[in-house]
Amino acid sequence: MDKQESRELPNLTQAELDSLAASLDIHYAVLDNLTGGQASYEASLTISNKGSTELRFANWSMFFSHIRMIEPGRLPCDEGIKLADGLHLMHINGCLFRLHPTPDFKPLGQGQALTIPFHGQYYSVARCDILPNWFLAAPDLEPRVIACTAGESLDFVAPFDTASKWKRFDYTLSSSKKKRFDFYDPFTPEVRFKRNAVEDQGTCGKRVIPMPVSLTVSENEQPVKFEGPMWTVVYDASFKQEAQYLAERIGSSILSSGSSTTPSSHAILLTKGEAPVSINNKTVTSNESYDLSVDATQHRVQICASEGPGIFWGVQTLLSLVSDGTLQSLEVKDAPRYVYRGMHVDVSRNFHSKESVMRLLEVMAMYKLNKFHFHLTDDEGWRLEIPGLEELTEVGSRRCHTTSEENSLLPLLGSGPYTTSSGSGFLSVEEYREILRFATQRHIEVIPEIDMPGHCHAAVKAMQARCSKLKAAGDPRAAEQYLLSDLSASATINSESQSVQMFSENSLNPGLPATYEFIRKVMKEIQKMHSDICPLRVFHFGGDEVPYEAWEDSPACQALIDTGEVKSFKDLMEYFVVKVAEIAAELGLEVGAWQDGIVYKFEEPFSRQKFLNKNVMVYAWKNRWETGMASDVYKLANSNYQVVLSPGTHLYFDHPQEPDPEERGLYWACRFTDTHKVFCFAPDNLFSNADVRLTGEAFSAEELKALDGAEESTPLKKPENIVGLQGQLWTELIRTKDQFDAMIYPRLLAMAERAWHKASWESRHRDDQQRKEECGRDWEEFAKALGRKELRRLDALGVQYYLPPPGARIKDDTFLEVNCQITGLPVQFSTDNGKRWTTYTQPADIREASDLITLRTCSADDKRHSRVIKLSGPSRATATQADR
Repeated sequence: MDKQESRELPNLTQAELDSLAASLDIHYAVLDNLTGGQASYEASLTISNKGSTELRFANWSMFFSHIRMIEPGRLPCDEGIKLADGLHLMHINGCLFRLHPTPDFKPLGQGQALTIPFHGQYYSVARCDILPNWFLAAPDLEPRVIACTAGESLDFVAPFDTASKWKRFDYTLSSSKKKRFDFYDPFTPEVRFKRNAVEDQGTCGKRVIPMPVSLTVSENEQPVKFEGPMWTVVYDASFKQEAQYLAERIGSSILSSGSSTTPSSHAILLTKGEAPVSINNKTVTSNESYDLSVDATQHRVQICASEGPGIFWGVQTLLSLVSDGTLQSLEVKDAPRYVYRGMHVDVSRNFHSKESVMRLLEVMAMYKLNKFHFHLTDDEGWRLEIPGLEELTEVGSRRCHTTSEENSLLPLLGSGPYTTSSGSGFLSVEEYREILRFATQRHIEVIPEIDMPGHCHAAVKAMQARCSKLKAAGDPRAAEQYLLSDLSASATINSESQSVQMFSENSLNPGLPATYEFIRKVMKEIQKMHSDICPLRVFHFGGDEVPYEAWEDSPACQALIDTGEVKSFKDLMEYFVVKVAEIAAELGLEVGAWQDGIVYKFEEPFSRQKFLNKNVMVYAWKNRWETGMASDVYKLANSNYQVVLSPGTHLYFDHPQEPDPEERGLYWACRFTDTHKVFCFAPDNLFSNADVRLTGEAFSAEELKALDGAEESTPLKKPENIVGLQGQLWTELIRTKDQFDAMIYPRLLAMAERAWHKASWESRHRDDQQRKEECGRDWEEFAKALGRKELRRLDALGVQYYLPPPGARIKDDTFLEVNCQITGLPVQFSTDNGKRWTTYTQPADIREASDLITLRTCSADDKRHSRVIKLSGPSRATATQADR
């Protein structure tokens, strides 16, 4: 544990520090987001002393994480700033801040409080913006978490109970004088009821998710009971792995097709052969297409495909069909819409276990997703063991109380002062290989991402620690072999150059040869991990959100320009990206990158001809419609990059599921993304998805025409280069397993539907009434399948999926009517403030009820419920904090 710099202050004892941590009461309040335009919001921090130990001028510091810069314009600066009441505030790095007393600090005795008003950058409209586990520390003492901030309740945060707290901005555009303000309010039960309304046609919903190309049911035959142990899986020699997978799930035996004892009934045949599928009058065959034939009366099933992936997806369709314990005669012909159907997970910001990852892979396989984009490194943590560079995990995977980062990283993102939280952790080589084996058995390709040149604070600090250790051991040459920092006498860190996440010293230096030695070493070690399981095909190098200004003070970068190897500082990024791609090409690898790693804002992509790799995949995420950057998708595809659609407005699962202060999530791309919105995404008709601004204001006809004009000015000439879809989960605000699940599911299932199956309504114009009607009916069938079948399958796996709060209204001041976005999920109501709950089945007479009606949605297995909402009349509603 590091010592703080000053020893001249009066000292606290451990007992005093412990007492203060237990008795101080922290109260954080957002006061007003609207008066500062888009620049800042008003907030206050109140510190109350409820114990007998006096909080006095001494050598204590209070550390806390805050995702917005505090007092922008005054911070960041090296010396920090003085606040009222004798307190000094410093920005340490990233989201970590330090508050400590100055000599004019007045003691805070029992029953006393002080309030510190301050400004935060931009706006804050959600409880989860404020991070937990604030702590007290002093030299030579054990730090202690302030008890009232510990854990996940966030009870120390004041309610967001007025419009100025839950709305983000109210400002006038200087260019056009147009007024812009936040249109969003938390949904009332009545608003939710209207949004959930569907025309119930009495159907049971989709039989299979994702929807097959063709599914024909023998309606004249009744379903028969399916009992897995009575069946035998008979497999072609090529499909033993798939046969074992199926047999394990239904409890059956397996038998090679070459056996002379093949059963005449109760047989599931996995056979090798072509499985052509007709899509839009074109015959499609691929290694993922399959035919599935069920003869229920003869108790015989056949799945035919040319290769293992097709058989495996056919197996998943069969498992879906028999999940209710019945089997019906039918024929399925199926093939995927896209070759890339992916899910991205960040385990760097907060570490999530091997078990959570493997359960995600299991669900991905159930819904025919075949790419797992594994974000293993970022500023806040390096999560994969790299043999020969042990410091990457010895230092870079640990977050705890430190000021020097010699032995660990800073305690960022509310991870607290100890290494026992989600801030610490990594995968050993063998654990990573276990994930690879698990994924490979399910025909899921793992695409590892080592994010660079930005988002590298963990790597930079780890390699500095390695350098110090080897220098102390008398080996200066080895010390600098992989050093990612410029140690020349004239090199300085530009403290004013910060990343989006407020980091200094977070970028690899493109001018240092050691940078590329480091990259080659990491790439080769990961390639070794894959070699005997599933050879590494794609190395994703990130490339996003680079603070280019950090390179301006680097002599090594200046030398590249002076020698003419690079034209200007602006060209350093392209130089770096091409060098990384060259290393990958030498190792026989393709590369992947985020959108801004290949194309500067409003410019053309880097020349594809500079890349020697067979394929370069670009993940397009920056599509906020009013920025005009959505057209990068077409620029990239037309330039022969393979594009994976990953739009922030529709497929970022770290965003809230409602515009409510109690919902978890970031909201930079849009205020919310629910399962319905994901389902309605039309990837082949990209600009038709433009609906509202970040403010929630609908685009005018003129603005939509301009968007259409942008599409026309950059037409998509090579649609074949758009290879698929990917959902994203970034984990800055996701610290627990339950939070991890709730943010992914059931949105993942809606994304899987769009990645595998193209609906007829997608190609129509956004204003076409027929599109709206067809999409509405399609959603209704999908939602029914979720509520009546699919979520029960997730329950069986222990998945803690998100439960949308119910909609409700009181009709004629007499009857309570209730609905849910996911049809079929149970909804309960209470008329005595939650003492007794009644499951809603039909409009309920509530004339004798109290003024307050409480409602909640229950999981399909009835073991969990959503956050509780309260209906107190036909036009008033409030919401309590989520009760998970």
